[in-house]
Amino acid sequence: MSNFIMKKHETEPRTNDVWGLQSDINRLFDAFMSPFDNSEFKHNSISPKLDIAELKDKYEIKAELPGMDEKDINLSIDDGLLTISGEKKSETENKDKGYYLKECSYGSFSRSVRLPDNIADDKIAANFSKGVLTIDMPKKDEAIAKSRKISITSK
Repeated sequence: MSNFIMKKHETEPRTNDVWGLQSDINRLFDAFMSPFDNSEFKHNSISPKLDIAELKDKYEIKAELPGMDEKDINLSIDDGLLTISGEKKSETENKDKGYYLKECSYGSFSRSVRLPDNIADDKIAANFSKGVLTIDMPKKDEAIAKSRKISITSK
């Protein structure tokens, strides 16, 4: 019961003593710094999000790459490791009444995915449309043939 009460006090602002104030300040800094604590930011702030799906006859990977051009994206496979990499460049310029603003951001990224053994490497195809890279990876014919439905009976 005392743990519950202590946790309740930790989440409520405490202004009645110096330690409460210190706790509130620490919590404020923790909340402010938390976006920088995740591993994705530390390793690569523009790393694309991936959706990976297994369908009956293929695997499909979708990578969100908004604002990029096809020529800035590299896709390769090496010993069963699919790698999506590229460089994102963004420049905005605004000349308006009495001021000039130019913002530039650059950064490179790389994401790798270990592929299963049942993929037909020579039939992998990729399409880039509206900021989404779609990679179709057909399964080998023998992998599809091994798949079958098993009927269930009741006794």
